[in-house]
Amino acid sequence: MLLLLEICAVVVSLAVVAIAVAAVRAASSLDRATNELSKVTVDLRLLIGQASELTREMRETAVSVHGVIAPIRRVVDRFETLGERTASLSAAVLEGIEPPVHTAIALARGVRSVTSFFLERFSHRQTHGRAATNGESGNE
Repeated sequence: MLLLLEICAVVVSLAVVAIAVAAVRAASSLDRATNELSKVTVDLRLLIGQASELTREMRETAVSVHGVIAPIRRVVDRFETLGERTASLSAAVLEGIEPPVHTAIALARGVRSVTSFFLERFSHRQTHGRAATNGESGNE
């Protein structure tokens, strides 16, 4: 029976040693996990800081853009008004100039046509009149 007790004592001792080794390994794994978690926490804090800075810059940019948009809208409105006025003025000028220009063109065409007619008649008369008299005067 003593042998049995000794075997049990050895088995219990081995079990305690195995539990101790497992506990040391678990503690070591837990320590590594804690270290990794600390690193991730530091990285996460840096990212949160960067995200916070980026958010602040985006807000500042939005405020700046908002401040610029109102004057741009006013300029666009002024250009729109100026464009409408320019179009109206152009239409009025064209309406005022177009009839006299058409009249001048028609007059120029008429003068050209009459001039052409008279030049053709004069040239025809000169050419045919000399040929008929052969260069002599009609009094002889």
